Amino acid sequence: MLSEIERENVTKAAQCAALLVSDIKAVAASSNPFLAELGLDALKMASELDQRLKRLEAISNVE
Repeated sequence: MLSEIERENVTKAAQCAALLVSDIKAVAASSNPFLAELGLDALKMASELDQRLKRLEAISNVE
């Protein structure tokens, strides 16, 4: 079992990852093709991290 602090840390990390994905989506929508391409690459990585943290959050809240 995770401690309360560990659960809070996982929740905060998941929330931050969701914000990161949101911000990177704006970069990926840039009219600058180079910036948009880099944004899409970063968005893929950030989205994968976001999904993993959401799964970890769901598992950590099961008691």
